[in-house]
Amino acid sequence: MVARKSTFQFLNLSHQNLISDAVPLDGVFPLLPPVFEPLSGEPALSDGEPPTALGRAVMEWYGKVHGRAPEETPAGLVRAIEAVSISRDNAEAVRRAQWRRNHAGLLSVAQLQVCVPMVRPATVQPRMAASAQRIMREKYQRSLIHEVGTGLRVQARSAQHLIDITEAQKTVRIPHAYAGEAEKEFADSLALEGIREEVRGFAYDMFVSDDERGHLVETDDGWTRVSVAQSFMGQLMGLNAELSTLHWENGDGTLTVRPHTPDTIEAAFRELRFEDASFAVWPAGRTSNAVQAWLDGASPEAEATLRMMTARMDIGIAVRPYRSNSDHDVVYADMARFHVKGQNPTLWGKADDEAFKARTVVNDLVRRDYLAEEQRDVFFGDTEVPWADDPARTPYRSRVVATTHVMVSTVVDDPAVATRYGVVRETLKRLRVPNSPLQAATTTASLAGLVAGLEGDGEMGQFTAVIARSFRKPELRDIGQHDGNWTELIERDVEAIAAGARRELDAAAHAQRAPLGAHQRALAILALVAHAANPALRDYRKAVGTSADGSPRTVRYPSSMTLTGRGGRGGVMKVEADVVVLNAARSREGIDQLEAIIAAANVEAPFVPLDPASGDEMLEEWLRQRWANAVGTDGRPVERGERAADGYTGSAALAPGPRTDGADRGPALTSGVAVPLWSDAPAEGDPSGANSLSDPGEWSKAIIALVDDIDALAAHASVLSDVPVDAVRAGVEEEEYDPEDPDLPRMIDEFGIDPEAEGSTDESIENLRRFLRQGVMAYLRQQARR
Repeated sequence: MVARKSTFQFLNLSHQNLISDAVPLDGVFPLLPPVFEPLSGEPALSDGEPPTALGRAVMEWYGKVHGRAPEETPAGLVRAIEAVSISRDNAEAVRRAQWRRNHAGLLSVAQLQVCVPMVRPATVQPRMAASAQRIMREKYQRSLIHEVGTGLRVQARSAQHLIDITEAQKTVRIPHAYAGEAEKEFADSLALEGIREEVRGFAYDMFVSDDERGHLVETDDGWTRVSVAQSFMGQLMGLNAELSTLHWENGDGTLTVRPHTPDTIEAAFRELRFEDASFAVWPAGRTSNAVQAWLDGASPEAEATLRMMTARMDIGIAVRPYRSNSDHDVVYADMARFHVKGQNPTLWGKADDEAFKARTVVNDLVRRDYLAEEQRDVFFGDTEVPWADDPARTPYRSRVVATTHVMVSTVVDDPAVATRYGVVRETLKRLRVPNSPLQAATTTASLAGLVAGLEGDGEMGQFTAVIARSFRKPELRDIGQHDGNWTELIERDVEAIAAGARRELDAAAHAQRAPLGAHQRALAILALVAHAANPALRDYRKAVGTSADGSPRTVRYPSSMTLTGRGGRGGVMKVEADVVVLNAARSREGIDQLEAIIAAANVEAPFVPLDPASGDEMLEEWLRQRWANAVGTDGRPVERGERAADGYTGSAALAPGPRTDGADRGPALTSGVAVPLWSDAPAEGDPSGANSLSDPGEWSKAIIALVDDIDALAAHASVLSDVPVDAVRAGVEEEEYDPEDPDLPRMIDEFGIDPEAEGSTDESIENLRRFLRQGVMAYLRQQARR
């Protein structure tokens, strides 16, 4: 929903909600439109015209960087930089170009004054990688472009492909949004202060084919600033202010990627005058008197437009990767230094950044022949695998198998493919993240969620949490410690896998403690993925009585497998999900249930799985009630504290208990062995005086409980943060009010948190942050000693 211009606070400098001050125009911003002035007496480029003074400087820069004669500079590169320039001083700026470095390599950069409408927001960027990919697949039946190629090449299927990517990105992050306080403050700042910090980017080789290509200046850091500035200039003028691909237009509605030429630059510069705007965007002439006359009579709309019209931009034309790094690694490192933790407070979304890293990992596996291109197409969402099982389908027979194989190919350490996981670790190291099983699982779980068809941060977060935490464990990923190789079985018929699991169960002398066989393990893992991804379980609705008209009334009650049972909802034990399915695999009854769970997801329209014996719906809580504990000799779970016939006692776990803190919401967390989690005193009768939590097992359980509490609190806060204002506060008529409108202001932005109600929250958060930081550092030191 586009905001009405009358709501723009920045047009009224006395508006009480403005926190930005208007920066004066004169002496700060370029006040004249660009002109194209080829040098006289210079040899013509391949397009028939000499370069401008800036173009000549670019040729010298290119020649110096590449060790070639300046005349060998591609004409399209020269024109691409001339097309974005708005200052005659840029020629001198190019002569001051320098090599900068990051952890992946060197990049040759010059800082220019550029015209924002002529700069294209980044095609390859992580900010919206996860969400935009789903839009590309569903709306355009194409993929995002995930990688910058050698020679700073961005390879697309067509010009329209590139435009579609931009549209998908703008669907996720709406540039014209002006509803929430953060959106208003951002747009107000651009309109009153301009783009303060320099934008960063490269002159990319936009490539469709040898006959359809051309250089174009795009951002790598600055997508939001450029997109929002272009959008608000367009809204103020009532015109299109995104002109970077104007020269691709054919006049018949089609597009062709082509390089800039003198004619296309002059045509773009004519459009940049915006003569059809409702106000004078530029002075009427280029004299000082004309400029002063414009300044004296400029409207707030005109002033805001001129402030957003230009920016300083660091433009790179070449990179030199270190060692085994690629051009893409250098570009990504240039982006990431501003948007990942520890570098800049404006962070990319975690799912987006992990998905972007995962694509780099998968591309490296394809280049090393560990994965086929057809498999990559599935992982990246270009090819959608149906739910229904089809043994003849390639590369994957079902969506459950495809989702599982994402994790197998990127996390599992398989002696049969001994060097594959080494490639994954090498790539993670290049990306400057811990090259551990946890990081590998966390990174690629986002792609598994994409393959499974998950949407929205909530769904994706729950799924990636359970998948990442499960696959980082040796029980799933360390094939060298297993009896047989379960990964070799996942492409077989489910009935055959289940039959093999029953044989392995029958052959085990002590099924409840014997190592799981390969078929048991494969069945359990496929069932875990199937249950966590099954849309019928994710969208499950619970009956809660009847409506006034007698019809059944239901409420949404998601019941797919999560990491710890949605924080122990329904009183279930909060053991991790893989424990539940692996326990089930130690019983004939459990094997039957695991087989049914997979079968329920292996059809065209997945349904809620039913227990083969009782017909009960196998919701998450139902499964956890039966299999959270270990299995006894009779094939049934051992109750907490109960001793089985062979003396084996079920594992203690965290369980909900009555609250003693006076709160009236939800159960408190207690230990399955009745030990207080937070006791400060030694256990009574313990001569050693040791705290019960000094035991590593009890400590681990206490930490899991703490993490679950944090997750639950964060989920509650997330719900509250998304509550919209009502129609009155939104300023719309009741009949036009749409509570699902993402552009509506949020209560958290309008009213915030009363400091008196907040109490000691700041101190509490700092204590928690200190505890987590201390624990993480201790864990890293422990890992380093191994």
